[in-house]
Amino acid sequence: MRLYITVAAVAFSLVGVGTGEAAEPAEGVPTFSKDVAPILYENCVVCHREGEIAPMSLVNYQDARPWSRGIKAKVVAREMPPWYADRRFGAYSNERGLAQEDIDTIVSWVDGGAPRGLVADMPSVPDFPVGWAYGDPDIIIPLPVEVALPAEGEIDTYSLYSPMKFEQEEFIDRVHFRPGNARAVHHSGGFIVRVPDDATIVDGVPMRDGSPVPSNQIQRLGANSQLTDGASKIVSYVPGRGMEQYPEGIGKRIPEGWSIRFSLHYQATGKPETDLSRLGLWNAKNPISHEILNGGSVGGDRHYIVEGKELMVGIGEEEEGYTAEIPVIPPHAENWAITSVMPLKQDVTLHGMSPHMHLRGKDITYVVTYPDGREEVMLNVPRYDFNWQLYYELAQPLKIPAGSKITALAHYDNSLKNRHNPAPDKEVYWAEQSWDEMFNPQMRMTVDSQDLRKTEKESTEEE
Repeated sequence: MRLYITVAAVAFSLVGVGTGEAAEPAEGVPTFSKDVAPILYENCVVCHREGEIAPMSLVNYQDARPWSRGIKAKVVAREMPPWYADRRFGAYSNERGLAQEDIDTIVSWVDGGAPRGLVADMPSVPDFPVGWAYGDPDIIIPLPVEVALPAEGEIDTYSLYSPMKFEQEEFIDRVHFRPGNARAVHHSGGFIVRVPDDATIVDGVPMRDGSPVPSNQIQRLGANSQLTDGASKIVSYVPGRGMEQYPEGIGKRIPEGWSIRFSLHYQATGKPETDLSRLGLWNAKNPISHEILNGGSVGGDRHYIVEGKELMVGIGEEEEGYTAEIPVIPPHAENWAITSVMPLKQDVTLHGMSPHMHLRGKDITYVVTYPDGREEVMLNVPRYDFNWQLYYELAQPLKIPAGSKITALAHYDNSLKNRHNPAPDKEVYWAEQSWDEMFNPQMRMTVDSQDLRKTEKESTEEE
C-alpha cells in the first residue's frame, strides 16, 4: 500500500537568527540556490510551504535564511525529516531521512554564513497538488453538519453518518481525509456501515419514527468471506497520516447502499471552534483482486499481557484502540508495558504498520512468530512521537502463513521524565482524549485466499 505522508517535516520550534544576507561565499562554501534548495525541495517543502502544516516556508532564500541554525540543529540530530523506525529492522518504501552527504552540505552552508548564491542556480519549485492529495476526488463526502466545539473541557466523541453515493458496489484505490480544522481534530476515522432500511439519516443521525437508531442496529462491513472488522475501517486521520493509496489490484470495498460513519475525536483549543471535515474517494481504475484490511483482527481472539497478567478480548469487543478490560496506567509509571498477541488463522500478506498511542506512548515493537517458532522483528519504533504517527510501508509485502502470531509490545511513560506528560501524578484511563491513552497497533493486510477476480469470473460463468 502506498501512503503518502504530506507532513514530511515538522515545525522548527527554534529562534530565528536574523534576516541579513551573508556576503559573497568563501570558496568551497555551499550556497542556498545551488546546494541547499535541492535538498529542501526533495525532503522538506512538501510541508514547509505556504498553506501546509509547518508554520514557516522554506521554499525561497528569504524564507529559509532566518531558520538556518534551526535547520542545521534538526538535521544533525536526525529529527527532520521525521522518521522513527529503527533502521536495523525492516525496509520501507516510504522511508525518509537525509543522506549524510546532505547533512554535511547543510552544516557547511550554515557554518559558512548561509550564503544565497546565484539566482540562476535556483531549481524549479516542485509542483505539489493543492488541496486533495491525488487531484480531484471522484466523490467528496463532507460531514453532514458543521460541528460547533466548546473552548474548554472534555469533548465527547462525535459519531455522524452520511450516505454514500455509490449506485453499485465499487472499489476505491485512494482515500484522503481532510480535517476542516486541524487545530481541533485530534483524530478521526471513517467506517463503512449499513443503516437499517427503515431509517433515515437526518443531520448525521440515523432516525426511525422520530428517535435515533440504537448503534447496535447499525451493521459494520465484514466483507464477503472470513474477513473481519478490518474491512469496515476506510481511513484514519491522525497527526502524520490521513491519506492512502493502494497498490495495483488492491482496493477498499464500498457496497451499494451503504453509508459512512465518521468517528470524530476533538480537543479543546481554548476558544470556540467549528469543523467541517471532508472525505475524498477515488474509484479504482483497474480490476481488484484483494481487499485491503485497515485493522488487525484477521484471526482468533486477541490476547493482552499487562504486568504479567493475561487478558483476552474477543473479536468485535475492541473499539478504536482501547478496551475496558485493560487496567489503567498508574501514576509515575516510567516503563509501563502492554503486549497484544494476535493469532492468524489464514495466510495473509502484511503491507505495513501504523502504531497509535497518545502522549504517554514511549515505544512499540511488532514481532511475527512463525509456526516453526522463528521470530522476526517487523518494526521497532524506539521513540514514539504522538505528533508524527507515521505509516511504515514495507518495501516488500510480507507473506505470513496461518498458524503464525503477531505480537505488539509497547511501553508508556507516565513519569516526570516524559516532557509531554500532562499529569504524571494521575492514573491514565483508556479513552479518546489526548490526556487519556490508546493502544492500537494498526496493520494493513490482505488475505491471500481471497481472489475477487476469480470470484467474479465464476459468478459470470454461472449466469
